[in-house]
Amino acid sequence: MRRTRVRLPLLAALASACAVVAATTVGNSAASAPKTLDWPHYGNDLGGMRYQDVDQITTKNVTQLAPAWIFHTNVMNDDTSFEAQPIVVNGVVFIASPHDHVFAVDGQTGKPKWTYNPTDMPPLFQLALCCGQTSRGVAVGGGSVFLARMDDVLVSLDAKTGKVRWKTRLANWHEKYAENMAPQYVNGLVLVGSSGGEYEKRGFIAAYDAKSGRQVWRFWTTQPGTWGGNAWKTGGADVWVTPEVDPKLGLVYVHTGNASPDVNGSKRQGKDLYTTSILALSLKTGALRWHFQEVHHDLWDYDSAQPAQLYTVVRNGTSIPVIGHANKDGFYFELDRRTGKPVLPVTERKVPTSPSWQHPYPTQPTTNTVLIPQTVTGNVLGVQNAKMWTPPQQTPLLEQPGAEMSGPEWTPGAYSPRTHYAYIPAGGYSPWVYHATPKQVDTYGSTGSPPQVVAQGNINSYGLFDAVNTQTGKIAWRTRTAAVADSGVAIGGDLVFWGHDDGTFVAQNAKTGKVLWTWHSNLPGIGGANGAAAVYVAGGHEYVVAPFGGSAHIRGDTGPSVSPLGDALIAFSLPVGHTDTLPNITADPVQVPVAAPANYQDVSYPPRSAKVVPIDTHDFNYYPRRFTVRAGQLVAIQLTNTGLLPAGLAVNLPTEAVGLATPVPPDKQAYLVFTAPAKPGNYAFFDSVQPDKYYAPNGVMHVTKR
Repeated sequence: MRRTRVRLPLLAALASACAVVAATTVGNSAASAPKTLDWPHYGNDLGGMRYQDVDQITTKNVTQLAPAWIFHTNVMNDDTSFEAQPIVVNGVVFIASPHDHVFAVDGQTGKPKWTYNPTDMPPLFQLALCCGQTSRGVAVGGGSVFLARMDDVLVSLDAKTGKVRWKTRLANWHEKYAENMAPQYVNGLVLVGSSGGEYEKRGFIAAYDAKSGRQVWRFWTTQPGTWGGNAWKTGGADVWVTPEVDPKLGLVYVHTGNASPDVNGSKRQGKDLYTTSILALSLKTGALRWHFQEVHHDLWDYDSAQPAQLYTVVRNGTSIPVIGHANKDGFYFELDRRTGKPVLPVTERKVPTSPSWQHPYPTQPTTNTVLIPQTVTGNVLGVQNAKMWTPPQQTPLLEQPGAEMSGPEWTPGAYSPRTHYAYIPAGGYSPWVYHATPKQVDTYGSTGSPPQVVAQGNINSYGLFDAVNTQTGKIAWRTRTAAVADSGVAIGGDLVFWGHDDGTFVAQNAKTGKVLWTWHSNLPGIGGANGAAAVYVAGGHEYVVAPFGGSAHIRGDTGPSVSPLGDALIAFSLPVGHTDTLPNITADPVQVPVAAPANYQDVSYPPRSAKVVPIDTHDFNYYPRRFTVRAGQLVAIQLTNTGLLPAGLAVNLPTEAVGLATPVPPDKQAYLVFTAPAKPGNYAFFDSVQPDKYYAPNGVMHVTKR
């Protein structure tokens, strides 16, 4: 067993980094909380409300909230995102690292009880990870902890010891499937979906027997007949966010991802069911009961990524069980979760239908509950502003919302039965540049980019956090932030807890939206607050625990300072029983290999004896994507960048990956020189600028015999 280092710095050292830290004891506050109160599922309850009915921390004393302990996973690099949901059972906090370790931590002290090290994983660079190295957490049930690893392995661990009970393979990572979602445990089943929509994979969700790991059922999320030709076979619609469950109705609620290719619809005419949809499946059999598509023939990456909440509304004196969901396009939907019929009115709005080669669907579902701006107010030099729903085309267009960080993302919202409000990290205002051409239908097929990395302009992005009155569909209150709102939400009594990209953590009055408490620290290892919090009670004391590790995806899009890198899990509580020392613990897990490519020095001219292979790159593609050389032949790839962003190139060889030492700027070229492998076969090449092997352009080098 690897040992863990424990540091106990003075609490005063941390106090200077906190906006408010109490130095006094709150009398009798423990009397308002039970001895133990768990957060047993991803959304606390199976319906994903993320609400805890506890009142030890209140609107009156929350200003005294301070760190009770800090646990550092010791797992972080430039490509990690600490987005895991803490699960709390019997006073033990279970948390996954961005590299699929699992830590069981004492909820009162932060001291680790055991660590699971995934020592049999392949180097992470080999995996098709679209958006950074991350795990969104574990599921706990039946005495086991369940983890869906990035290499498509579902693992069952003994909850008391961390020992492996069983493993089962969900998919083949060699085929560009990956896992990063937190599974859901219910009634002896483990529910887990898939990632891979960016790589033209067919999405699915499956149920596994919690005791044996045997697959019970699998539902494929693309429906033949609603796509052009056989596009459904590679159509995406992945399920990479934890589903909700209504055990009484026996239904699982699934929200699906974007279509593939992403923003190019030239080969997938039709509605493209069941992309960007809410699905209700039988918990027992996986059979489809109903579906509601939130975006038809998605061309903008408006996937249904944010988790939903199950709650009840009253209409005309009748109680209706609903599922509430915020789509990335900025509309909030309420559906009768028994039938899928809208409870908040839905209108099919006519939308632009040009260019015709995109096969745009003529209407799109809209509601009167709009969470974010849906028009562009700024400008980007040389880019045309366009109305929402304008299909991407050869002319670059600036649209709001964009493909990323402009609308509700994977970060879960919450619902309070006290206020009847849904609390939505809604993204905000951050328009994107879209560009597509009809012939580019492989890999991403086209591009969507934050305008700040494409050209200078007057964008003035900002974030929005919305509270929606679910009984009326109206916005009850709204908080505007400097950066887009991209953090999970947790509710404890009358308080809403969530974080900011820069690592600020806040508590707001759930009824009014007034910010009552703010915390921030510049101590090492405390990064962006982009994960999801949990509220629990251990030893009679209420805690709020959240990861502070930042998001690689946000850093990649907007810069390293926006979502700082970290590895900290921090539990906050009132200062009852606090001493003058703060437990600050650093784990010592077995590190997972990453294995980035070895860089070769770029050359201005190829050697005379080399075979020159000219490759052009733009719009997330290489041209050509396949070339042939002889075994042992000296090769010089001439990479010419005619795109808008810096590009790179690396080649997988038998013993290592070699690549250009520096990115190639737009309108420039460089040569990568290497010797082809002695063994004939197919070897991948890919964009080494991106954090993951398959994130952007990729192709195949075919090696023949001498």
